[in-house]
Amino acid sequence: MPADTPAELPALTIARFDKALHDRSAFSCGFRPIDNFLKSSLSGQIKAGMVQAWIATADEDPAVLGFYTLGAMAVRASLGPKAWQRAGVPDIPVIYIRAVAVRADMQGKGLGTALLVDAMRRCLRIADQMGAAAIVLDVLEDEHFERHWKFYAELGFRPLGDPNNPHRVFIPMADVRATLG
Repeated sequence: MPADTPAELPALTIARFDKALHDRSAFSCGFRPIDNFLKSSLSGQIKAGMVQAWIATADEDPAVLGFYTLGAMAVRASLGPKAWQRAGVPDIPVIYIRAVAVRADMQGKGLGTALLVDAMRRCLRIADQMGAAAIVLDVLEDEHFERHWKFYAELGFRPLGDPNNPHRVFIPMADVRATLG
């Protein structure tokens, strides 16, 4: 597992999103739907109880450098490992990483890895309190798809096998615990 905060990154704060504190105005990751989500939809989805978000900023600077969001989800037991299929229930609770994004000028410096590791540690704490068998995310299908796919695979994510979403990957919580626990 990569280091939490690589040396080339500034001192970071990763904190729960607060629209009064976090400046989203200049954020651009290079993918307009994610930029628009952060600037226009995130607050409403939080208010509706659909997601929670954590924001990375440089210490003492409110500008958003990157973020991730988490939400609850269920996946068909038949799509996962045999242990899920033997559980005797049709759906398995998981934690869904809805987005991980890094401001364009910060990309390639390890911030995405730091955010994902933070998200995975947070998912472990959540799973200890409410139960969740895995972390699930969708690999963004853009011009960097192959690089993203390889990045997640190196962290232990593998295809879920969802015929309706071939870019959906998962990592069992037991694997996260063994690596980060």
